[in-house]
Amino acid sequence: MEHVTEGSWESLPVPLHPQVLGALRELGFPYMTPVQSATIPLFMRNKDVAAEAVTGSGKTLAFVIPILEILLRREEKLKKSQVGAIIITPTRELAIQIDEVLSHFTKHFPEFSQILWIGGRNPGEDVERFKQQGGNIIVATPGRLEDMFRRKAEGLDLASCVRSLDVLVLDEADRLLDMGFEASINTILEFLPKQRRTGLFSATRTQEVENLVRAGLRNPVRVSVKEKGVAASSAQKTPSRLENYYMVCEADEKFNQLVHFLRSHKQEKHLVFFSTCACVEYYGKALEVLVKGVKIMCIHGKMKYTRNKIFMEFRKLQSGILVCTDVMARGIDIPEVNWVLQYDPPSNAVLPC
Repeated sequence: MEHVTEGSWESLPVPLHPQVLGALRELGFPYMTPVQSATIPLFMRNKDVAAEAVTGSGKTLAFVIPILEILLRREEKLKKSQVGAIIITPTRELAIQIDEVLSHFTKHFPEFSQILWIGGRNPGEDVERFKQQGGNIIVATPGRLEDMFRRKAEGLDLASCVRSLDVLVLDEADRLLDMGFEASINTILEFLPKQRRTGLFSATRTQEVENLVRAGLRNPVRVSVKEKGVAASSAQKTPSRLENYYMVCEADEKFNQLVHFLRSHKQEKHLVFFSTCACVEYYGKALEVLVKGVKIMCIHGKMKYTRNKIFMEFRKLQSGILVCTDVMARGIDIPEVNWVLQYDPPSNAVLPC
């Protein structure tokens, strides 16, 4: 296990490009988090990395920065249609978020094109966009990426485009597997060159994740990052600053208590988790009637075309209620959320936020 320390970006053993450092200053990140200081040097030394770290630990920059540095150091610069890096993440919302973070850096490097491939969009338009602008860095959900490999008849020979691949990242790997994407990932891996660097990032280390590490990574260095004050043997899954509360009440009083709580906190921002898509629809409509004067929005996995718009709109709100399933349960960065309410027991003990 690698020893982990924090420090400034300038303290890395391999110096970062000045414009990467400039973008970090613009974003207000003068120092690395432990997961960043542990994984970035490993990537830069051509190592595959399997990193375990809690949500909110800075994993996105831990792979975005090495991707840029590795592509900048290529001897042969990428052509428009050549893919240098692929980031696979389980949900559209996470993909959008990663794409936004990446764009803060690529705006300084016009030689790199990036493309976002997620469900809820027309795949034919995705093909045309790639043909026109290219995609040196692809951020994608597994289903849409797998689908793009089957679009040769439409003029997209993605299997040829990925021969130049330098870096593959599997983000939130445990969620990728929990959501049933193992077959899609295995199909994608078959198309990719073996000589690449691969990073796998996960909040938990399950047997399924271990199987994926063996299938997709070569002699990986394993990194496990805990927050300060947490024992190395501790199975920490949530940030130490997160406060948890619970209420015990009769079953027929549960919804009344939820309504009472939301009415008492109208000026705040809430995520309310339900177990099924049908529950989100039903209780979302009920809350619209019972909690007046508050913006209430719904998101679940069966929404095809409106999910992306709702997610982006809720992120911009100062206050409001997002009623959702566990599609929003991991890694989502929504500014100024005050309360995360778990109405139904989660299907999996590691899923609650």
